[in-house]
Amino acid sequence: MGKKKSVVLLTLITIVIVALCAMIAVPSFDLPFPVNGAESTWHPVVDTYDFDEDLGGGYYTYYYPEGVISEAEYKTECESREGDADRLEEYTSSYTAHGGIYLSTDPDDGVVEEDGNGGYTVTESFRTSFEAAAKEIADRYAKKGYSSYRVSVVDDYAIRVSVPEYDTSAGTTFQYFSYTGGFTLNDGTSDVFEEGRNVSASDYFRDFTPESTRDGVYVRIRLTDEGRTLIRDITTTLSSSSDDSSSSSGTLYFRVGGEDIISLSVTSVIDGDEMYIGGGDSSYTYETAQTVAILLESAVQAGDMGISFTADDARIAPPAYGENTRTLLYIALAIVLLAALVLPFVFFRGFGGACLYSTLSYFIITTLCFAFITSGVLEFTLGSVLIFLFGLLVTLFFNGSVYRAIKAEFMTGKTVDSSVKGGYKKSLAGTLDTYAVLILAALALLIGAAGLHALAIQALICLVTGAFCNLLWTRFISCMLLSASKDKYKYFGFVREDDDDE
Repeated sequence: MGKKKSVVLLTLITIVIVALCAMIAVPSFDLPFPVNGAESTWHPVVDTYDFDEDLGGGYYTYYYPEGVISEAEYKTECESREGDADRLEEYTSSYTAHGGIYLSTDPDDGVVEEDGNGGYTVTESFRTSFEAAAKEIADRYAKKGYSSYRVSVVDDYAIRVSVPEYDTSAGTTFQYFSYTGGFTLNDGTSDVFEEGRNVSASDYFRDFTPESTRDGVYVRIRLTDEGRTLIRDITTTLSSSSDDSSSSSGTLYFRVGGEDIISLSVTSVIDGDEMYIGGGDSSYTYETAQTVAILLESAVQAGDMGISFTADDARIAPPAYGENTRTLLYIALAIVLLAALVLPFVFFRGFGGACLYSTLSYFIITTLCFAFITSGVLEFTLGSVLIFLFGLLVTLFFNGSVYRAIKAEFMTGKTVDSSVKGGYKKSLAGTLDTYAVLILAALALLIGAAGLHALAIQALICLVTGAFCNLLWTRFISCMLLSASKDKYKYFGFVREDDDDE
């Protein structure tokens, strides 16, 4: 490639890289001109990341089974009865302390029973039901696809749940996932389907999945042959009365533990293997549909768990590492990135320019992939930061390996051009082998490591990007810089010993 063409192409590439870097990292500011007739604010790409609970904070709540209350609620109730000794005694005698919670001593609640020594012990049936329900609730949150979340049992018989801040429907998720009753269908006046000794909901419903289309968001329900017959019979009855505006008939309610989860307005007979419930309302998001689908699937498969929970108010959880976690993280990453741009010039002279383009390209590709290709799928975690830095370090290492190989060739007396070809050729095998091993390891992590899929995908993004930069991009940029350079020796910082002697 000629010198002029190299300069022009480098200029265009530089403009694109600078523009993309600005799009990614320039802080938010109010735009001086309206967008679609309204004032708007510029937001960089990094602002679109879904941070996990440790880096971005989140929300948390507690689930208390029926017959179990928090210490705060117990004290509040006691304080409200301080002026009436009889009412206070009646209340305090109806609960027994258990760690930071209080258990009802009312036999009708079935939480505890007398142990014969003047104390109480938790009943076996309550313990068994609580353990099964806690496991099912944890499975529900696992299916939401969070990279980080916590479902933990506290004080033996309460559940603490926390989710990342980006879950804008956290309140709905908390409330719906606390339902552990049986699955029923209701026509507004009575149940038209409920599980029994010989009737299982899983015999009628295959699965529930969220679907997003151009028209809106829906929950897709797949039916078995028995389920198709059931829905056809129910909707036949409902559609015949749907014109009666004074009646609540015409609507089919899907319920869990007696709570309405979704409803379907029936105007005609439904006779198919699938049905869709949802709508185009902007308030009904994909996250909401996903929560509904997971809950219904859980209720159908697990059935009535024999225990009910009350979800406490949702509360805000700050980032685990402090309120300024993200700001400090960005500053630290900026310092590392600056060092990765400057140090190659110190060690590799003009070849550091090719390393600069390579580093910025790695930064651009990985950050854009994290933001858009995996949007709504992956969260940005501390693991993501470490994977990004590892990929950057590998990229810099192999760029340095190429430089050392070129220098070794030059020291044998070869010309610069011949040294470049020989250096790349000799370093190629090691680079390919290393990236092959790392990418295969990431694929193995993706296939076989439960709970680490998001990290494995991010590792693949970083490694594939690094391989592209090392094997193709850095060499391409270096060739253009070398072509545009007036002194090829000075570009690499090379000096022949015989030249010094002359």
